[in-house]
Amino acid sequence: MRECTGKVDVVRGLENWTGGEVASSVALGFFDGVHRGHQEIITTAVQYAREHGLKSIVLTFEPHPLSVLQPAAAPLILTPFQEKARLIKRLAADALLVLDFTPSLAALEAKDFVWEVLVRKLKARYVTVGYNYTFGRGGRGTPETLAAWGKELGFEVNRVAPVCVNGEPISSSRIRELLAQGELPKAASFLGRFPAVAGRVVPGARRGHSLGFPTANVELSRGLALPRFGVYAVHTWHRKRCYAGVANIGRVPTFGAGEVRLEVHLFDFHDNLYGKRLRVEFVAFLRPEQAFGSAAELKTQIESDARRAKEILRRLQEMKSSPALFTTTGVCDRI
Repeated sequence: MRECTGKVDVVRGLENWTGGEVASSVALGFFDGVHRGHQEIITTAVQYAREHGLKSIVLTFEPHPLSVLQPAAAPLILTPFQEKARLIKRLAADALLVLDFTPSLAALEAKDFVWEVLVRKLKARYVTVGYNYTFGRGGRGTPETLAAWGKELGFEVNRVAPVCVNGEPISSSRIRELLAQGELPKAASFLGRFPAVAGRVVPGARRGHSLGFPTANVELSRGLALPRFGVYAVHTWHRKRCYAGVANIGRVPTFGAGEVRLEVHLFDFHDNLYGKRLRVEFVAFLRPEQAFGSAAELKTQIESDARRAKEILRRLQEMKSSPALFTTTGVCDRI
């Protein structure tokens, strides 16, 4: 993804949009995960705006439409809004417009949405959507109907073809499956970056400290799609700096399975992290979560995990310093 060189306006609610009479190029979608397919949609809209003197707008929704329409069928989320906004900002659009997905919005006929939102409010001249995107009441709006209405109402539609990895189309639902199955490299290749979880550090039981491996207990958002439970080599971001580490995500079975936790040990880091926000990137899966017969056995295993994590992250850093090698490994750089 390209770094954003300027400030991106984030606007919540159509009533707060003050774009004036400037015509726009709009990327339309929910964009959960902001994966490589989503990146193609957004960068296409941004590039067209730059070439034609338009304002580039990413138009998305919160919460996930199914959480309103069919709550029992709503998927786990890859990127909570704060993370989704961060990723979209780095694609250099001029504005991110977020509409509350409510029952009244869901009931709006597709053509009414096109007229009221895209044409009247956003002055759209170019609209980019995914190949299978649907919108409006009952999902009756499709890329084909959108293109037909565009000819009538004065805007062009670009239906972006699926982006594939080894012949398989990228989708948010497939990435969720890959994470749950522990297929970390493939999930990373679909995302275009390492899968990550962000949250604030909250007090824990301090068991890691007693074992000689103090950990940051990262608070997890509800409804979040998580990687397979187990131990990972990780990169952890704090105050724009990246720290190598090892992490366990799961229910801590050695001490009695409880709520799901993400516990991160940062190598060569000794500051107090309570209350701080961390972003943890899952770089490599080391082993499944397991119960041990004693704290001493667990400590021995953690020492082994830490050594493996350090070696994996060291080799990854060496690969990054050799572009020719790095591009043939299938490992995805972070954005």
